[in-house]
Amino acid sequence: MQIFKSPFFRKIFLLLTFGTFVGFGTLTLWVSSAVKSSFRQTQLKALEDMKNQYKRSLLGWFAEKQKNIEGLARALAYVPEIDSSILRSFREVYPEYADIIILDKEGKLFLSSGSAPLKMGLDLSDRDYFKAAINGKTFISGFFRGRGRGLATLSISAPVLRPGKAAQVVAGFITLQKFLKIFISEEKRTNTPFPLLSIHFINTRGQVISNPVYIERYPKDPQIEEDPAFRSDSPPVAQLLKGAEGALVYSYQNQGYYGAFSWIEPIQIGLILEVDQDILERPLDLQLRSLVIASVVVFCVLVGVLVFVLWYLSKPLAQLNQAMKRVIHEGPKGHIVLKKTGSHVDVLVDTFNELQQAVDQRETRLKDRAARDSLTGLYNHGTLQDLLKKEYSRRKRSGKPLCFLMLDIDHFKDINDNYGHAAGDQVLREISRILESCVREGDIVARYGGEEFAILVDSDKAEASLALAERIRSRIESHKFAVDGKSLPVTVSVGWVCVAPERVSGHTDIVKEADDFLYRAKEAGRNRVFGQANIP
Repeated sequence: MQIFKSPFFRKIFLLLTFGTFVGFGTLTLWVSSAVKSSFRQTQLKALEDMKNQYKRSLLGWFAEKQKNIEGLARALAYVPEIDSSILRSFREVYPEYADIIILDKEGKLFLSSGSAPLKMGLDLSDRDYFKAAINGKTFISGFFRGRGRGLATLSISAPVLRPGKAAQVVAGFITLQKFLKIFISEEKRTNTPFPLLSIHFINTRGQVISNPVYIERYPKDPQIEEDPAFRSDSPPVAQLLKGAEGALVYSYQNQGYYGAFSWIEPIQIGLILEVDQDILERPLDLQLRSLVIASVVVFCVLVGVLVFVLWYLSKPLAQLNQAMKRVIHEGPKGHIVLKKTGSHVDVLVDTFNELQQAVDQRETRLKDRAARDSLTGLYNHGTLQDLLKKEYSRRKRSGKPLCFLMLDIDHFKDINDNYGHAAGDQVLREISRILESCVREGDIVARYGGEEFAILVDSDKAEASLALAERIRSRIESHKFAVDGKSLPVTVSVGWVCVAPERVSGHTDIVKEADDFLYRAKEAGRNRVFGQANIP
């Protein structure tokens, strides 16, 4: 097409196409990221809610088991002669218990339901469940190795009170295998809004105790709790071992997961609910893929519209292009003037001219900013030297005296040392405002450096300079400076001169004379004005 023969239109086309591509790509990525982030937050919230519900269910179940054992203990308190049939009947009603035993007050086995090969008189006084119950407390333990069959077992114990004192201890035992069968059932894993939910339990060593291999090997391997093969270093396990709980998306062994985790304090195990990230996000990925395809289609349509717009603009823009080339070859000649076309090119030309004017104004502001001290807003040292040099040359031609003031804050170092540099900066700014309020229009106020200021007076009268110097000194002395609510006395010393240009060799001599008088004011006790008129 004709428009692509022009370098200008080719660049415009490429830039706009690239900009559209980047814009659409960025928008698509942003939308995809926002949707995925929102999806993840929603799923994590749902998974955490499910974890909390699961945890409440588990704790409620243990509370019920605790009541079972407490009820049995209360019933046994009224039975004069206890036999094993009572315990077997209890297990028939509550088959989740692997065994029920009764210990005497010395901690020796008195009676059992007979499901575990335990010898009567076996000393179990070292068990925590006995120690807690014989002291009158109901107790739920974590999983430990049973002495009968070596199974991973937890216990729930309660005291048998006769009368009012713990005479015996009744304890019920639930194996890890039975516990997992109840809480990792197929129904619990599938009757959820999450596909293929995995439920894991972790012990205090970071081992996955819900691993079937772990459960199978546990009775045969007394050292299995030290086996690192069953330990997990996944992010949820690391968080659980730190005492944290929550939900997160993480990667483990090159696989992504959604996980929610919490510590079950009564039985000292960690609970992790886990969902495969790929499976959970598969429907979302399909939707996002459709979004990308739609974005590509819209991008192609926009490129077609762009080609049409460029073709439509090619003729009037060619005129502007020629005008710009003339500016390039012939140099800038003020505003670009083109014959009105009645199209948006006229607006473009006006905008270009306005832009040029705005750039000129901005450059002026930047130059003014460069001439100012960043802290006080006054003219800086370099600008003052330039202005003083120009004024000296002008006064030398006219033969009129040049008046100049130098002033210094007394004991400014003490202010910085005692109150801090921030307080010193505050004093510098306040003094700058006082100076601006004291001078007349035409006077030039500058920060000479550090705590020194200078004023180029727009007058050739010594009386005016002296009056200005005294007015400044008095105004600063009476001004109430305060730092953190505390009054801060501040004074200045001022040196001034009014010099006929022919009496000195250059403008720097005027600065030196004013500085000498400033030094004399300091030597005389500070908070003073010294100066003279060096006029024939």
